Amino acid sequence: MPPWLIFLLSAVAVVLAGSRLSRDGDTIAERTGLGGAWVGSILVAGATSLPELATGIFAVRAGGVDLAVGDIFGSCMGNLMILAVADLSVRRTAFLSRVAANQVLVGVLGMILLGIAAAGIVAHLNLVVFGWGWAPLAIAGTYVLGMRLLHVNRGQPAFEEPGAAEERHEADPSLRTAILGFVGAAVLILIAARFLASSAATLAEQLGISGGFVGMVLVALTTSLPEATVSVAAVRSGSYDLAVGNLLGSNCFNVAILFVHDWVDGPLPLLSKVGPGLLVGALFAIILTGQAVLGIVNRSERRIWYLEPDAVFLLLTYFAGLYLAYLAGH
Repeated sequence: MPPWLIFLLSAVAVVLAGSRLSRDGDTIAERTGLGGAWVGSILVAGATSLPELATGIFAVRAGGVDLAVGDIFGSCMGNLMILAVADLSVRRTAFLSRVAANQVLVGVLGMILLGIAAAGIVAHLNLVVFGWGWAPLAIAGTYVLGMRLLHVNRGQPAFEEPGAAEERHEADPSLRTAILGFVGAAVLILIAARFLASSAATLAEQLGISGGFVGMVLVALTTSLPEATVSVAAVRSGSYDLAVGNLLGSNCFNVAILFVHDWVDGPLPLLSKVGPGLLVGALFAIILTGQAVLGIVNRSERRIWYLEPDAVFLLLTYFAGLYLAYLAGH
């Protein structure tokens, strides 16, 4: 079977399973009484990031470190591109200005985590602490502290359109059904991720493109589709905080995955092996997150030609980042 067909079939499996995973994760959050931005940033974000985790593990085991790390940085950039598209799709309001202020904490945490990852690439040190590279270990510790801080500050209610919560809750399946669906989707992702990673590496070789760039574009956009699914559904129902929390929280979780990838990779630090093009991806993910945070802080509702300026700048920055990453990888 040709590698492009294997990639296509495994990508479809990951997208379908990831969509089910995100819906059931949202249902579990609702049925268990956990709420708003905290749920979107931790539980649903962790669920929708499972494709990045599984694909990266198989890529690292096969020697595709650039592919795995590129998937993480590309997914972070892709999630913010999804945020921009979602913002442009809501014509009646700039929804970034309607989310809870504690979403800024999630965005800043993501920038710090990405900054540590970028430092790990630039430093290029073979410093190992307790069997992990110094940067993934620092990322894991910072992530745990950041989630604790977010938990402490979770009290502010999320913004939702009137009646959105009731409509969404009535449409949710039972908790038992959601848990079974969640587990089944997770198993399917673990099976499909192996073929997704191997076929992507083969395509990179055949096309003469770096594995890191393939990870940042093809694999990243595929593994980011679950985030897109749950975020679009949340925006349509007026649950803006869940959408933003899912995307920004997924970015934090994605970077924290480097801790697992470093452990799978072996004794040498993972980030000391990646190419310069991936550093561009990490830096542009930081820039995009900063733009999103500014959009949350800026409460202006002004639009230009019916377009939200913050979202337009996010899209332009995303494509500029991909172009520069492509140039840096060659």
